[in-house]
Amino acid sequence: HPRRLEVMADAINSDVEHHNHRTKLSSFFASDSAKTKMSTLLPISAGCVASAAVMYPMDVIRALRMASASEQASVSTVQLVRNFIYTHGVLGLAKQGVLPEIARATLMRVLQFFTYPLLHEALFSIPTSESTPQTRLIAGMAASLPSALAITPLENAKIALQLDNEKRFGNSMGAAVRHLWCRGVLAPYVGLQGVFTRSAISFGPYIATLPYANSVTIPAMKRAFGDNSPLAAKVGNLTGGFLAGSFGAALNCPFDLVRTNLQKQAIALAKEPMTTAQILRLSFSYTDYIEVARQIVVRRGVGALYMGLTFKIVHIGGVGALNAALIPEFKRMFKVDRAIF
Repeated sequence: HPRRLEVMADAINSDVEHHNHRTKLSSFFASDSAKTKMSTLLPISAGCVASAAVMYPMDVIRALRMASASEQASVSTVQLVRNFIYTHGVLGLAKQGVLPEIARATLMRVLQFFTYPLLHEALFSIPTSESTPQTRLIAGMAASLPSALAITPLENAKIALQLDNEKRFGNSMGAAVRHLWCRGVLAPYVGLQGVFTRSAISFGPYIATLPYANSVTIPAMKRAFGDNSPLAAKVGNLTGGFLAGSFGAALNCPFDLVRTNLQKQAIALAKEPMTTAQILRLSFSYTDYIEVARQIVVRRGVGALYMGLTFKIVHIGGVGALNAALIPEFKRMFKVDRAIF
């Protein structure tokens, strides 16, 4: 029957197209290009885990200082740390919320460093080795979107644990996430707009200025240690990464402070049932984000937006330094040739 033969022919063509699509997809992931791109994940992950673990105590102090900006009474950094140690002990500086922080920081920076060269090539059709400051800045900021989508629940869990004066969550990442999850599917994403803004204004400038920072610090270290010294490049990468990271930290401090306090307020609100409209505003609305900034300025002045700046520079500058120094070392260790930054 002609109609039946036509249907059978269409089915066969559909199967052939589906097979060809699967073959192309398999060929892509089996290709040398895809393998080369995926090979960067191992050195990036190793460097990011190490930097997150080493710099965590400084992140705790930064979070305490920034979260205090929305309080009515001013509390010194020393008193904030004393209160934290009284609640969680000295070891709390190294372990209270450390699992979500290592998971968050590693996932964020792995996605940023991995997607940055891919987005750079996709947006500008040139590799990062031929980049300009402008293309690095745009691609670096764009790379912060997938990372923000991935880490916001972990960011909320970390803040909940770091500010858990009542020990409601028992240093459990799962308990902190469930605290928001029970209020709605999107509740763990409160503060997403702030996480993206903070990340974009930090990572974009960092990745844009890192080559220039290294062009200053590496020659300086060669003069100090000698041209043939293996320490020259390593210390040069370390100091260059610190300068670039500190620059990004100084720019994004007000945005990170507002983000911290927005998520702090959302975590407190989650003690009671939350409406879907409320969750959506706290997750995506820049109106609510700006309102938190306005409240801080009204209560404490514009200077309050820079509370914790010193600790943030030490934290992010230190992370930037370690990533700039360790990722190239892990690249050599794992024999990865593809450029990352």
